[in-house]
Amino acid sequence: MQFFKPGTRYNIMGAYKPLVMGSLALVIASWALVATKGLNFGIDFAGGTEALVAFNESIDVGELRDTIATTGLETPEVVTYGLTDEGRYFIRSRTQSLLSQEERDRVKAEVFKKFGEPKLWDDSDETGEEIRVRFDGPKPEAELMAVLATAGFTEGAAVAKQTEGSNPVYLLRLPGVRSRIVSAMKAKYGAKFKSVDRLESVGSAVGKQMRNQGVLAVLYALIGILLYISFRFDLRYSPGAVAALIHDVSITIGIFSVTGMEFNLPIIAALLAIVGYSLNDTIVVYDRIRESLDEGVGDTLVETINLSISDTLSRTVLTSATTFLAVLAIYIFGGGIIQNFAFAMLIGVVVGTYSSIYIASPAVLGMDNYLKSRAQAA
Repeated sequence: MQFFKPGTRYNIMGAYKPLVMGSLALVIASWALVATKGLNFGIDFAGGTEALVAFNESIDVGELRDTIATTGLETPEVVTYGLTDEGRYFIRSRTQSLLSQEERDRVKAEVFKKFGEPKLWDDSDETGEEIRVRFDGPKPEAELMAVLATAGFTEGAAVAKQTEGSNPVYLLRLPGVRSRIVSAMKAKYGAKFKSVDRLESVGSAVGKQMRNQGVLAVLYALIGILLYISFRFDLRYSPGAVAALIHDVSITIGIFSVTGMEFNLPIIAALLAIVGYSLNDTIVVYDRIRESLDEGVGDTLVETINLSISDTLSRTVLTSATTFLAVLAIYIFGGGIIQNFAFAMLIGVVVGTYSSIYIASPAVLGMDNYLKSRAQAA
């Protein structure tokens, strides 16, 4: 299969200047949007709660969303998990805890009133649903449960001993999101409700840490690629490869800022996949440029780059088109949970193919001119 007739030569570099300037403007605009409008961080980065709820039969999603809202979860999102007739639904909310500070203070007051000031009182859990406490000697768990009941927690509360010994640490679990979801589901759906199969809460501090680690992952990937290209080729090629990858990542992030689509950990994975895909495309072009230079093909570097890109153009278009179709299928049929990931990959395939030709290749010409001017100056 050949989209482009073998042996045909295209003047690819003839239009690179306006295209490079346009790309630079898009990158600057993307980061300006991120700085001003920001990104719609998901629960992974902003904190919140995710739950997987199972029923014995399919339930109306709109009705389920209204029922979840009665528990106090802020603007819950509800999507079908798996096949539509499985009766499983994925719930997401920015709410980290349904316990108020007043309720936690009431528990503390009752514990201090009953047992005096403990040696350890750790209520640093961001959801506020777990409290670690140590007294001067062991205390009956039944008495601790009675204190929680006095504080107003009669259903869903629990006490567990975390450590043994003469001064054990007790874990006081207060009824939070899970118990309120279960209560709401039983009250609304009765026997139709099966269980809460999974519930995860992410605090804002943990979300910030995950966000920072995601950024570092992308930066480390770019640094590693810079070193690899320097070793694999030479100094003329490295800046162009990294510039192309920064271009691809920046535009993808900018589009997420414009659209307001959720930016979470799967999107970081998508960015790393885009980096790998774009780099692979760039390496193919660079290999052909280097081979052409070694064989003395072309009277000038511009002509050599044009011939090299023309030779690889059919392969590039076929690879990108088939990858795009595969990711498009995931985007259409994959469902809401993986849809944002697929959307990022669709953008990455397009901008990655473009940058391999019109960002990475012109950068080789720019670096060659720069190194020649330095040599002449020396």
